[in-house]
Formats: sequence, C-alpha cells, structure tokens
Amino acid sequence: MPERAPARVVTDATSRARLLCVCWSKARNMAAMIRPLALMCAFVVGWFFPQGAVLAWTVPWFVRFMLFMVFLGLNVHKMGLKRSHFLILALNLGVGVFGCELMRVFGDEQGELAAAAFFTGLAPTATAAPAIASFLKREVEYVVTGLLLTTLGVALALPALLPWALNVEAGGDAFFGAFLHVAGNVASTIVAPIIAARLTRWIYPSSASWTARFKNWTFYTWTLMVTVISCRASEFIHDPSNNVSSSILLHIALLSLGICVTNFLLGFCVGEKGLREESSQTLGQKNTGAMIYFASLYASPLAALGPTIYVLWHNSWNAIQLQYLAIKDSRQSHSASSANQESVS
Repeated sequence: MPERAPARVVTDATSRARLLCVCWSKARNMAAMIRPLALMCAFVVGWFFPQGAVLAWTVPWFVRFMLFMVFLGLNVHKMGLKRSHFLILALNLGVGVFGCELMRVFGDEQGELAAAAFFTGLAPTATAAPAIASFLKREVEYVVTGLLLTTLGVALALPALLPWALNVEAGGDAFFGAFLHVAGNVASTIVAPIIAARLTRWIYPSSASWTARFKNWTFYTWTLMVTVISCRASEFIHDPSNNVSSSILLHIALLSLGICVTNFLLGFCVGEKGLREESSQTLGQKNTGAMIYFASLYASPLAALGPTIYVLWHNSWNAIQLQYLAIKDSRQSHSASSANQESVS
C-alpha cells in the first residue's frame, strides 16, 4: 500500500494542473469577448438614451487621452511616409469628390445626397485610429503617419472643394474664419497629446510601457466616446426639427455604408505587403466630427447625417475586427492550454 501513495499524489497534481489550465483558458476567452460586446452595448445605449448628447463636450478629451496613451509607446524611428500614404490621401479626396458627382448624375435634385457623399467621403483619418490599431495589434506608427497626412491634406483642400461641392461661392471672412477655427481644433487635438507624451517620456522614461500596461483603460475610454457619439446621432435623428424621414434616412444610411465599404476595401488594396490592414484602417476609419460641423454650417442637417451615420458603420467594422481577434486569440490560447495539459500528463 505505501508504494501506491506517490502515484496518487502525481495523479492529483496532474488533475489540478489540468483544471487550472482549463479555467485560465476560459477566463481568457471571456475577457476577449468583452470588447466587441461592450462596443455593441455602446450603440444600444446611445440609441435609446439620446439625452447623453449633453456630454458631447467630453469627446475631444476622450480622443486626447487615447492619443496621449498611444503616443507614449510610439516609436518615432519607425514613422515615415510610404507610397501607400500618398495613395490613401488621393483616395481620401477622390472618394468624396467622386461620390458627390455620382449622386448628381443619378438625379439628386436637391443636392442632399451629393452633399452627404462629399462630407462623408472627404473626412480625414480618425484621431482614434491609432488607438484602434493598437487594440488590433497592428503597426501604430503607420496609422499615425497617415492620420497626420490626411488631416493636413483635407485641411488644405477643403476651402477649394467646398464651394464646388455646394455649387455656391462660400468664400469670404466668415468661411475662412470658420475653417481656421475647426482646423485649429483638429490640430490641437493631435498636437497637444504629442507634446504631452514626449514631455512625459522625457521626464519618466519608463512611461513608454504605460501604453501596454493600461491598454484596457484606453479601450474603456473609446467605448465611452462611442456611446456619447451614438447619443448625438440618436438625438439628431429623433429631433423633429431636422425633418429626417424614413426614406431619406435609409438613402443616406446606404450611401454612407457604401462609402465605408469602399474605403476599407480600397485601403486594403493600396497597402504594402504586411501593412494592408493598417492601410485599410487609415482610409476607412474617419474623423467625422469636423465634417459634421462643416455640413451643418454650409449645407444642411441632412448632409451632416452622412458622416454621422458613418460613425456607426466604421465602429461596427471595428467590432467585427475585435471579435475576429478575440476568436483567434481564443484558439491560440486553447492550443497552448492543450499543449500544457499534454506536457503535464
């Protein structure tokens, strides 16, 4: 009898090790599912609680915080313009111009769909795109370079393209004053986090690791931002003064969806090998805030609805990407867990 005791001890230890491996694998799988589920909850909360639009003032601060965290871990030596960056800029401008002209050809008499296509397609890369790239484990430096280039390019092209798109001479002090005001807001949203991040890394060199250590906080911030943006969209759609009929809402929603799909596909096609997902994200994820402002100022609330709904489409695609990544990580974790169990046994 005493000789069998060691075998029983080994068997018990093996069982406990297997149980721990299974529990750890399931815990990782559940954690991976939280991100896409949280994003879908943000859409639902935004739709049913348009009162949350009063928190719209927090959106720029959410963006600044996310960019600050991204820039902390940024390797500036990896940044550099590539051929695909210039193609992305050309497509960024071209999709807006082509979409506007296409709607005119199809008989958009009042110009609402043409204006919606123009403002939706012309929006530069979203300031939150680098943060999403980090969630997707892609090269953040590539996306940051594209963000800076498209923002500058759209800012320079907008004064010339806007009068053409609206068939009006929108020049004068009022136009350029508003343009400089919005351009200044966009620049401060990007430049301020860069300066703050570089100063922080200079004072605390170890802060470069904060990007990875606190990536969950960055995601929670992004989820809150999407919730507030969804609340704003819901408030706009439900406001009777905006006269958003079901028919025009459907047309603009489909137009916005078409532009979103086109952007992500074209971005993927023009990217260099190994950078196609980054290129797709750079062209597809849009900073619609500035375009919503200009559409409301120079066109109409209906034109502003195009970039507003685009937020739903590109964030939905982000949710699908996160879901795919969660499944991929889950399979890798399961394979590793199985390998550990085999080694233990």
